[in-house]
Amino acid sequence: MEKLGREIMYSIFRIRKALYKLIREDATRAGITELQLIILYTLAKKDNIRLNDLAEKLNMSNSTISGTVDRLVSAGLVVRETSKEDRRAVTLRLAEKGKEKLQEAFNDESILIQRLQKVETTLTKEEIETLLSLQQKVKTILLGEE
Repeated sequence: MEKLGREIMYSIFRIRKALYKLIREDATRAGITELQLIILYTLAKKDNIRLNDLAEKLNMSNSTISGTVDRLVSAGLVVRETSKEDRRAVTLRLAEKGKEKLQEAFNDESILIQRLQKVETTLTKEEIETLLSLQQKVKTILLGEE
């Protein structure tokens, strides 16, 4: 592997590790797992989503997401509903208790939120747009979708 390719890979690994460390701290404080917190956050941004769409959005398998969603439903944090568009489909939405759990995780103590705000204020809008664009290009190339 070429040196630059290796550096790209390690850079992405380091950023992912840093994000998960901060997510873990917020999730632990709220008494849930990192994946549960990520699912709650995703549902807060995209209500009434199908399980397979959620799994695709999080780049995980349906079975991984399904078990975690089952536990969130059992805990009263997520609600399964019959889709209004397709009565055969089931969608997921955040329950009121789930919204409260999300606020508990992402409160004023959240170092993740503080650090992301610092990224937003340190980088210019153009730098952030360039970063996101480059990440999308790298992802597309790595997945062979070019």
